[in-house]
Amino acid sequence: MTAASMDDDGYVGQASETIEIDVTPRTSSWALEIQDEEEVRRIPIGARRLVFGSSRRADVRLRDRTVSGRHCEISAGRDGVVVRDLGSTNGTFVGGARIQEACATEGTTVTIGQSTLVCVARDDEEEDVERVEPLPGVAGSSIAMRRVAAQARRLARLSAPVLIAGETGSGKELVARALHTEGPRAAGPFVAMNVAALPRELVETELFGHERGAFTGAVARRAGAFTEAEDGTLFLDEIGELPMDAQPKLLRALDGYEVRRVGGAGSGRCANARVVVATHVALRENVASGAFRRDLFHRLEVFLIEIPPLRARPGDVMPIARMLLHQLEPEIGRRQLTPAAIARLAAHDWPGNVRELRNVLCRASDIARASRWLDAAIIDRSLRKPAKTSLDLSPQAAADTLARHGGNVSAAARATGVPRTTFRKLLGVAVAQKGR
Repeated sequence: MTAASMDDDGYVGQASETIEIDVTPRTSSWALEIQDEEEVRRIPIGARRLVFGSSRRADVRLRDRTVSGRHCEISAGRDGVVVRDLGSTNGTFVGGARIQEACATEGTTVTIGQSTLVCVARDDEEEDVERVEPLPGVAGSSIAMRRVAAQARRLARLSAPVLIAGETGSGKELVARALHTEGPRAAGPFVAMNVAALPRELVETELFGHERGAFTGAVARRAGAFTEAEDGTLFLDEIGELPMDAQPKLLRALDGYEVRRVGGAGSGRCANARVVVATHVALRENVASGAFRRDLFHRLEVFLIEIPPLRARPGDVMPIARMLLHQLEPEIGRRQLTPAAIARLAAHDWPGNVRELRNVLCRASDIARASRWLDAAIIDRSLRKPAKTSLDLSPQAAADTLARHGGNVSAAARATGVPRTTFRKLLGVAVAQKGR
């Protein structure tokens, strides 16, 4: 294999495939999930060493011109997945650092040529979940998100309300849309409303509609969201922000499927819309504090779907980033991530979840300007992280980081942003403290 050109991140040639790997550090059962543009393959990993490479005789063949015929071998170890380079031309990288042999644990990136693998968890009982297809429009095929997909498909067939809980930016509306498209109401409308964005005085009008003359400015009858979602799904985001005076009316609509327009007299009309709500707050705490009605809470939480934050499923970071770059291509042009950049993204804790990841990629593309490649330095600037000092890192945190990077000091120091000499001093302090 010959090299065309090498950039600052230390890799060669043009990529033809990106690969994701899911592995569990919590049990003795391991798997490798290999994902490209066309398919997702899940390969069980045991004690037998599997050779990864571009050769037809490799156990796992990668269609990547930057991968050597017999590039590396991977097997299950006691504490993670053992990766050993087999003298490849372009090298094997774990956590952004070139290695000869290392142990990759959950969340660690492994780069073979320009193909990227990410280690995530798998439990022994997850074989059935592994066969579940991801939800349409929801990127990420980790076990956690496959569980969400399996639950959503079961609940899509029903008409009872569903409460979706998850942090800001975790994709609650995407799951709500999947509940709609995967169920019998798919041909009907999907009406989404952010309760927190509505002026307090207009919440009831937006939900239930109003009659002509119901208030100043009501020059004509108007249908509300319940009516607009007839035979479909009504999605109410940030339901925890619903004003107290509107909560009894929503409860009545759910209990009796009856909707009465503001200013209307007599009985209302039946509502035939499935209600799905979402929240990023602990709604039970709102109930305990009196900010949310207990009876309404129990009416809405017939079924609960909890979306795990992105930091809990690091193996999803790369496929989501790839999906976002594809979606943004008309605006930012074609962009690709270097191995070190992928390592930076996988190591970030993503408090803003997918929304934050999208923003980071947008900023990175702006910083890169004409360059197609987004490298580690650009990602660091896009994450807007202040430079770390030894004061930011405790000796124990340094020791923990070293363990996550398979004992590779260079990779661990690079991940923390602390100079290698300083990192070694912190490790010495950790050893001294442990011996006391």
